[in-house]
Amino acid sequence: MLPVDRCAVSPQTAISDQGYRKNSVTQEKFPIGQDQGEEPLRRDSLQQQIYDRLRHSLVSGAYRPGETLSSRGLAERLGVSAMPVREALTRLTAEGALEPTSSRTLRVRVLTAADFDELTAIRLSLEPMAALRAAEQARAIERKAAAKCYAALHRAAESGAVDGYLIANAEFHRVIYAAAGWPILSGAIERLWMIVGPSIRACVPDARHIAVSMQAHDAALVALKARDGIALSDAITSDIKVAASDIRVYLEVAGAETDLQAGESTQ
Repeated sequence: MLPVDRCAVSPQTAISDQGYRKNSVTQEKFPIGQDQGEEPLRRDSLQQQIYDRLRHSLVSGAYRPGETLSSRGLAERLGVSAMPVREALTRLTAEGALEPTSSRTLRVRVLTAADFDELTAIRLSLEPMAALRAAEQARAIERKAAAKCYAALHRAAESGAVDGYLIANAEFHRVIYAAAGWPILSGAIERLWMIVGPSIRACVPDARHIAVSMQAHDAALVALKARDGIALSDAITSDIKVAASDIRVYLEVAGAETDLQAGESTQ
């Protein structure tokens, strides 16, 4: 699973596949921006590290729907051979985060409206459940980590730093769900975020979306501190629904444009 305190990263730091920084709480590693410098990948679990790095980039919306991922290009960027990169990409494809194209390349999964509706229904079942339990089970260190993520989220929202907002948003939710103490549940939620994360980027630049979403984040932090499971569950539900509404509009527009292009190509 992801480490507890990834919000030590500045909200202005863009997600990339360029490096790792040690986590002061768990001593695990996580992606940092290119401007922070690179740390060589360890050779003992190379494929797992590459997988973890790509997974976090997907969860945080660093990649856009339909963006092509090249094993050769990633290998060159990471300074590794293509084999462990291909293995990591194969895992992500099997988990539904990536999909093959007609040209035999891999791209970030492009959700249909039906796909997204299904994902949203599942999220509305699992994430409030995790939040309800997290309010009861969260330790002081986890409440502190959530507060730190919220602070990064608030700074990014105020400054309009999209990458920082996406990083902090994903981590704020992850910390809450991990606090539930049910790793199977939080793992299932993270796999859903791998698929939906790229689409979340589509609505984040909208100031109205950020303002409404921050209201839910405000309520979530207050509820977590108060150990109010019902209020925390309600806040998470509200946040999912706000994002779902905006993403649904994006998907409908994207689908209409695709249909138009298909129609023009047949004329």
